[in-house]
Amino acid sequence: MLKTFGTTRSYNETRISAQVSGKIVEISPLFNAGQNVSRGDLLIEIEPADYLATIAQQEAAVASAQQVLMEEETRSRVAAEDWVDSGRKLSEASDYTLRKPQLAAAKANVASAQAAVAKARLDLERTKIRAPFDAIVSERQASPGNVVTMGTELGTLIACERAEVRLPLTPEQVARIQMPSKNGPPPAEATLTAPSQPGATWTARLTRTEPKVDPQNQVIFVVAEIEDPFANQEAFLPIGAFVNAELAAIPLPNSYRLPATSLVEDSFVWVIDSEQTLRQQKVERLYSEGDYLLARIDKPVVEEPLRVTTRPLASFQVGQTVEPTPFEEANTPAAP
Repeated sequence: MLKTFGTTRSYNETRISAQVSGKIVEISPLFNAGQNVSRGDLLIEIEPADYLATIAQQEAAVASAQQVLMEEETRSRVAAEDWVDSGRKLSEASDYTLRKPQLAAAKANVASAQAAVAKARLDLERTKIRAPFDAIVSERQASPGNVVTMGTELGTLIACERAEVRLPLTPEQVARIQMPSKNGPPPAEATLTAPSQPGATWTARLTRTEPKVDPQNQVIFVVAEIEDPFANQEAFLPIGAFVNAELAAIPLPNSYRLPATSLVEDSFVWVIDSEQTLRQQKVERLYSEGDYLLARIDKPVVEEPLRVTTRPLASFQVGQTVEPTPFEEANTPAAP
């Protein structure tokens, strides 16, 4: 079992901003910190009167442009007929004589006026600010009567469907966990606990590894996702909370979890055989884990279970008879 820690963060976090200007005339009761909102829920409404007037003006401009276009189509047709009636070939007439540039300009004016109507209608729709996804309101910065401009921040939403936590691991620890792959077995899961929520646990699924190593301490960050972190209202996992994490590790052959104080010269530990005498046991330290270390023992010099001295003395000698205390006789179990 590997132990690490991290801080929760939102999977998606959106700062709601105004896309149009105007006075706020309504704020939904749902748009308050801690409230759940669903995608499409109305959060804020900006006064729409100016945008309704703009739509009417632009629609009038469309009608006027269409009238000009119809007149220009008639002039173009008449010009072509007059040219043919004069006994000349239509192919010999210039574009200007046939009023083609004037007709193209009239068509462009209609398209421009129609685009202005579409923009005015979009602005009207933007006076109603809605939730872009299922979320929890993190904060609200707007109040009824505020006059806002384009880009004014109104509040913050965080996704409620999932959250993330970055977990630092050493390269050796990363090698011992199952990371996600397309055709491989399911990725490892982490069990999270938070000091702020005693007794509560959450399950996080490892989804990816960040593509760089922290240059200060050479750790690699893996990212785990927590599904529905707010599902339990009595013990939900808040964003920004510190959490402890335990991950199931891939077993290492011939490995033992030993007290860190038992290692001598980073190469051996003192063990006690069945005749209560000291023996030197060569070990290969794999990595440290708090007050313990994980070590590989390829050739045990005594039969298992191993009895390791937790506080070896400089006066220890091979073959020396000792009287272990109950604490010293505590077996150091093989790592899972």
